[in-house]
Amino acid sequence: MALIALLLLLEVSSASSIIISRRQTLKKLMFASSTTLMYPKPSFADTTDTTTITTNLNDIDWNNTPKSLGLNTERMCDGINDSIRETSWLVTGLGSPSYFSDGFLYESDDEDEANVRIRGYEAYCRWIKNTRYTGSSTTKPQCDLICCSVTAKSTITALWRLGYDEKRSKVYLSTFITSNDQGGLVISQNDKVMIAQNAPSGAELRAKCNWYSCMPESLF
Repeated sequence: MALIALLLLLEVSSASSIIISRRQTLKKLMFASSTTLMYPKPSFADTTDTTTITTNLNDIDWNNTPKSLGLNTERMCDGINDSIRETSWLVTGLGSPSYFSDGFLYESDDEDEANVRIRGYEAYCRWIKNTRYTGSSTTKPQCDLICCSVTAKSTITALWRLGYDEKRSKVYLSTFITSNDQGGLVISQNDKVMIAQNAPSGAELRAKCNWYSCMPESLF
């Protein structure tokens, strides 16, 4: 009797283990699925030829452009991605005020830019044009957006390459924070220099990029 009871106990234990294992597997699959839905693979943006852009910041209605209110973080990410692709405003300053709050704050840890801190999106864009958009008409800097993705709650991350030539090139990681209290608009941007000079090509950065974190970790 004792032997039969032991065998029955082992059988029940084995069945329970199988059930638990199946539950854990299902939980992992559900988590993976929810993660994929929450953080979709970002779209690409090729290098914009900034020499063909007419960068006249006075043509932008900074104060009266309607705000893109009510966007969730994923849709805001799409807007940021598309606008950078269209005008390279990270380099040209030809910005998109509809996505940014009136109290927008910009900060950068770039020592070449004196660790700047700027309040206001128009002021930031004008500073960008005067600081980064330098050179002759045929040697304007190129903005190559490698990745733009939602990386956390209310957080959009963009990895991009600033290039003048092969030797003068940098890689930045820009972090945009949105706020539901501000209608989902971007309230801040922080630029962090990941590679200060002689940056890899855009193709190499894309080949090694983690699309959910926008970080090609093997390069840093």
